[in-house]
Parts: sequence; structure tokens; C-alpha cells
Amino acid sequence: MTTKPRTRSEIVEAMKEAARIGGASLAENFARLSALPILEKGPSDFVSAADIESERLIVAHLNAKLPEVAVLGEEGAASPDAGNGLRIIIDPLDGTNNFLHGIPQFSASLALMEGEEVTAGVTFNPLSGEMFWAVAGEGAYLGDRKLNGSSRQSLAHAVVGTCFPYNGKGDTEKAAREMAAIMPRVSGIRSPGSAALEIAYVAEGRFDGFWTSGAKLDLWDLAAGVIIAREAGCLATEIDGQGDPLQCRSLVVAPRQFHGKFVDIFRSTRAAGALNRAASV
Repeated sequence: MTTKPRTRSEIVEAMKEAARIGGASLAENFARLSALPILEKGPSDFVSAADIESERLIVAHLNAKLPEVAVLGEEGAASPDAGNGLRIIIDPLDGTNNFLHGIPQFSASLALMEGEEVTAGVTFNPLSGEMFWAVAGEGAYLGDRKLNGSSRQSLAHAVVGTCFPYNGKGDTEKAAREMAAIMPRVSGIRSPGSAALEIAYVAEGRFDGFWTSGAKLDLWDLAAGVIIAREAGCLATEIDGQGDPLQCRSLVVAPRQFHGKFVDIFRSTRAAGALNRAASV
């Protein structure tokens, strides 16, 4: 028996359902945080029963609704490739450190890939109930409201988000140079701790930009956010303005009026860093 091909819109509806199911389990586990078993996958790389349960529920729903679509979860859950190039990348709990410290800022995030291209994304905040989503060519939305990014024009009024490296994960010196270059030019810098939500905030216009290059982020951290931001009319590139951020894992995302300005700032910090390294040899 063959399965009728689905439209992207049908797939993204199933992804939103799965995100709500996983998110509901996250909210329940957050309410009983002190009782949760916690494992350490590596140095300062934690996974809780909440991550595992959210991923299990998301994968089960997707397998039931979309048997023709492969899934791959951050915590290792997977289903076989059906040979059609479709797969859903899952981050069942983006913002694990926040979650484990009782900080109410985390999300479940899913991205649809067709071959190597991300064509839909969903980021769900289970505590606020906010569902950010996008389908390639159809725009980005918060619930039913279309997103268009920030309309602010002055960089001096901008608030930007970032992710900081920690405990040896990433390049702390690079992150420090970037921070020093950005801080005098903007109104504020925030690091709420969930990259998926921070990028969605750029799409919604709460943040006027987001960047990361010093921190170590993976495909499931960025994929959904990048398509949501792009479909809201924002630009998302590798930090020097070239290349695909999903391939190199550095990212600057911002509305068009700010993107080039951020890229210029980061290019200058890289040049200064290279000169400093050369001088120290």
C-alpha cells in the first residue's frame, strides 16, 4: 500500500501537533523539576528525563501521522529513511540548562528537510503557548499572525540576542571580541538560553538581530529558526555574510536594514583578531 504524498502544509500541521504534545510533557515535567532524573552526556552536556520523554512523544506522533517521513532527534531517536529525501530534525528541548535551573525559557523545535534544504520549521514555547512556524514560500507566523521582523531603523535602538560559549564549548575569545564590538553600538544584548526561540524573536520583531559564532550549536538548534526568520523577510547567513549557516554553524540573522551592519562589525572583529594573532607569533 502506497502513502499519498503530503503537501508541506499538511506536514507542518503534523509537526505543530507533535510540538504541542512534546511541549505539554515539558511543561508537566517543569512543574515537578526536583523529581526528574538527570544524566550527563558529556562535560556540561546534560539530558533529563524531560528531553527523552518529549522526544519519544514527538517521534511517536510523527511516525503515526507521517510514516513516509524519516525523523532524527537530538537525543538519538530515529526512524528509517523512506528514500524520498524527507526527514524531520527534532530538538525536543532547546534550552536544557534553563529548564534544569527552573528558568522558564525553553522550547521544542522541529524542522522539515527535503534533501539538504530546510522547507518548514516549528518552534513552540510550551509555557507561553506561542507557536512560531513557517513553510517555504508561504511566510512565517506566530499562531495565525504573519511575521515581518523588526521595523526599527536605528542600530542604536536595537536589542540583539546571542548564545555564549561555556565550559570549553566554543571559542570564548572570539565571542568576547564580538561582544566588545557590538555592545557600544546597540541598545541591549540578551542571551535567554534557547537559540530556537531567540531566532524566532527576530522573525517576530522582539529582537533586532541574533548572532552566534563562538558558541557550539548544531543543526537542530538552528534549522527551524533559520527558515522562520527567512520567511519573515529577515536575512540569515554565516557570520561573515557568506555561505549557509546550517553548514558552518555560525549565524547572523537580522532584518534587512540591520543585517549588513552586523556583518560589517563581525568582519572587522575577525580582521582585528587575525592581526592580534599574527602579532603574537
